[in-house]
Amino acid sequence: MAKCSDYIALIHDVIDNQSSPAQEVYLRRHLKLCLKCVDKLNLEQELKKAIQHKMTNKEVPAGLAESIRSKIEKSTF
Repeated sequence: MAKCSDYIALIHDVIDNQSSPAQEVYLRRHLKLCLKCVDKLNLEQELKKAIQHKMTNKEVPAGLAESIRSKIEKSTF
């Protein structure tokens, strides 16, 4: 039987929708037996929600992108 530490990467893959259905079943089976990993999954899910909530598209001042582009061009040539 795998150790809890072996499930951490799988927890991240499941949260990020990067796992296969078989991997999800494998993790869910373990979660039925391990409250420590359930807590880890819940923490990671809440952390992801908090990060997504904080990441919003913010409007930048007019001309900022062009100013940055111009400074980059001047510094590389």
